[in-house]
Amino acid sequence: MEGYITIEELEKRLKWCTIPPTRVNADELLASLGMQAYNRWSIVRKTHGVMVDDEIWLRFEGETLKHKDVCLRKDLFYYPEENSFAE
Repeated sequence: MEGYITIEELEKRLKWCTIPPTRVNADELLASLGMQAYNRWSIVRKTHGVMVDDEIWLRFEGETLKHKDVCLRKDLFYYPEENSFAE
């Protein structure tokens, strides 16, 4: 079905967009997120699965975040003012 992904596709994406548990400074990165143990889902909840130059990210139920709220390099994207078209 268009617009939907399978759980397998989601897992593959999450694995790609989170730090690997074997990364040299993984403990430091987890600490910077306020975490003591590696948990892929918890990392994604905190980072929204966004990568440095990424346009793809996750918004969870009940959130009203927009791309500009989670983007790490805002200089790469144009965000028009919300009321720029209103007169």
